[in-house]
Amino acid sequence: MLCYVTRPDSVVMEVEVDPKANGEDCLSQVCHRLGIIEDDYLGLQYSANKGETLWLNLRNRISQQIDGMPPHRFKLRVKFFVEPHLLLQEQTRHLFFMHVRDDLLAGRLQCSPEQAVDLSALLAQVEFGDYNQNTAKYSYEELCTNDLNTTTLSSIVAKHKGLEGMSQFTAEYQVLQITCTLEHYGVEWHPVKDGDGQKMMIGVGPDGISVCKENLTLINRISYPIIQMATQSGKNVYLTITKESGSSIVLMLKLISTRAASALYRAITETHAFYRCDTVTNAVMMQYSRDFKGHLASLFLNENINLGKKYIFDIKRTSKEVYDHTRRALYNAGIVDFVPRNDQDGQNLPLESSEHELNCNSCEGLSCQQSHALQEKLRKLKEALLCMVCCGEEINTAFCPCGHMVCCDTCATQLQACPVCRSEIDHVQHVFLPTCASLLNLTVI
Repeated sequence: MLCYVTRPDSVVMEVEVDPKANGEDCLSQVCHRLGIIEDDYLGLQYSANKGETLWLNLRNRISQQIDGMPPHRFKLRVKFFVEPHLLLQEQTRHLFFMHVRDDLLAGRLQCSPEQAVDLSALLAQVEFGDYNQNTAKYSYEELCTNDLNTTTLSSIVAKHKGLEGMSQFTAEYQVLQITCTLEHYGVEWHPVKDGDGQKMMIGVGPDGISVCKENLTLINRISYPIIQMATQSGKNVYLTITKESGSSIVLMLKLISTRAASALYRAITETHAFYRCDTVTNAVMMQYSRDFKGHLASLFLNENINLGKKYIFDIKRTSKEVYDHTRRALYNAGIVDFVPRNDQDGQNLPLESSEHELNCNSCEGLSCQQSHALQEKLRKLKEALLCMVCCGEEINTAFCPCGHMVCCDTCATQLQACPVCRSEIDHVQHVFLPTCASLLNLTVI
């Protein structure tokens, strides 16, 4: 079964899975090709019949969730947002950045004019590099919906000039540092109607639930500790909330379809478990429903039979468990010094590891760490020269006029816009770079 997965940079990946495959099989293939271990933060989105944007349940079969025949189309998106210092892989941070950049430019993340100035300069540094008056473009108006006047433009240019020499990695990290402080960072929005038929937006985020008007003007904020219970019935979701007086009220939220209601109920439960709990309880992990055939089989054959079983939630780990799991996986892979990194400005990024001095039990600590560090550097050199689209061939083309070199000639000829800056491609120029083989044949002393 063929699936098309669109990354945040608009690059489409073809994934072939078994017709009976679960959603996890598709996501695992995508993350493996991107070199991402921190897949717990990510998910696959798709659009239902009524335009609802839904998360693919990774524990259930794809064919049970998607209408129509293959190929199925998904979007690779960040499902759970965390602060950037908790992300241990550059690949994951880059994916977070691309998702955040789209939200910023689309107005889903609102920032102040002062923050918009800093973000405009940093986004320009990521896209265009050091300041050049002929190429620099700024997204100030998209970020804060204010007009870009001469004074503001001068401030942005001054900020951009001050970033000279900053690498793309550091600029992306600083964008994430700013956006993680914004009010709607990590919030998933659901269009609903209240009991009176009034249209609203419900935002499910790390700290609780935001009840807003359609223009995202805040009406009320509900923290998780005062939510006694969340239930779903048909197209409705009910929240039982404890008031300050000790009494409780029930907030009814009506959605466009049963699927949309299930998505909101699932988002509330999974988001609460991910950010607020130490571990995912069995009550969440094992909650399921059955189709008609499975229900009959459970009545007459065996109540524990798996036929027709559909899990409600697919969350496996909390934010704490994801962080610990990733550290262990990277350490077991021999990547010991995977967090600290120096930039050209001589400053360390504030991603310091408390375990970077651990010794390997099977060999002498310091020499083992140095060996692993050198192997990791060679691996990164090899990956840096691979085409970012197919991840199989080496880079040998440059896009004109933007000048980005990220693709092999096969992939470059199929693109109409640069996957890095999205500018239109006039023509493709063949270039000659050192081969991966020549780099890996270097003798390391």
